[in-house]
Amino acid sequence: MEIHVLVKESVDVSTLEYDQRTLEPLLEKAQRKIGDFEMNAVEEAVRLKEKHGGVVKLLSAGPSVQPIVLREALAMGADEAFAVSDPRLKDADAWVYANVLAALSKKAGKADLIIAGEASVDESNYQVGARVAEELGIPSLTHVIKLEVSGDRVTAHRALEDGIEVVEATLPALVTVGLEINTPRLPSLLMIRASAKKPIHQLKLEELGLPEEKLRPKTRRTSVRAMRTERKRVVVEGSLEEMAEKLIAYLRSEGVLR
Repeated sequence: MEIHVLVKESVDVSTLEYDQRTLEPLLEKAQRKIGDFEMNAVEEAVRLKEKHGGVVKLLSAGPSVQPIVLREALAMGADEAFAVSDPRLKDADAWVYANVLAALSKKAGKADLIIAGEASVDESNYQVGARVAEELGIPSLTHVIKLEVSGDRVTAHRALEDGIEVVEATLPALVTVGLEINTPRLPSLLMIRASAKKPIHQLKLEELGLPEEKLRPKTRRTSVRAMRTERKRVVVEGSLEEMAEKLIAYLRSEGVLR
């Protein structure tokens, strides 16, 4: 079985700072990492490979995909990676990324199963996986928390608002997974060293043969700003009982308590 995993190099939001004057995020200063959902996707792919055999290939696209970031996923047990880095993808939306990743999947080989995180930690638009499936003309199973493969069929347990839905599809298919599906492994030192020898194929955007209209975003981000928050600096004084009464009275006046 050949499994493709969509991996995005995302901004590590824990290292993200913003301009104190404009409130715009300083993306260039933030560190990059594989998103949490993508780590679950890699883990699930490796588990399926360990159970059924086969190969796991990582697919990544962006304005500047760093090989060192992909090595982390390779150390978990993936076999090789295919990446497209191009400055033109700096302003790409879900539509463009889906077109690029679908074409990259075709270049990497015929996939029996494609696994993606259900969202990225920075954009969280929940669109790319389903769009890739639509572009490839294969079934799409989203919000999967349990996955089983038997022969040419895949069974997925989907987490919905009012319960769990169990669905089946014929391979090839694409599934998007959430954080509940597994706990990503921590690679050993031996696995990390072995990942350095695994191939990362760097492709040019032109090699995918996509027409210009499929590289033209459908949406445009006008601005992103942090919300400025300020404390009210209310101080209550007195004995313990008096401070408690004053605090409750103030919270009631603010509508926090009734």
